[in-house]
Amino acid sequence: MRHCLIFSVMLLTGCSWLVPVSEPVYVERPIPDELTTPCAEPVKGQRIEGGFAELALGWRYTARCNAGKLEDIAELTGPR
Repeated sequence: MRHCLIFSVMLLTGCSWLVPVSEPVYVERPIPDELTTPCAEPVKGQRIEGGFAELALGWRYTARCNAGKLEDIAELTGPR
């Protein structure tokens, strides 16, 4: 039984020399425009405690929005 396995492996490696080796081809995947435009930045609030909190929450929302878009682009362009 071992002889059959050895001969089959030898035949398979011999066939690989017959197949021409080609260069890999990069296929560009389209990315929608909505994913490439950044999210809106928050407008500066008044110089009081509430204005600073609004600004901080706005930057947090913007950062999460942009991070979500980057994750979507990574899913589109990642390996399949």
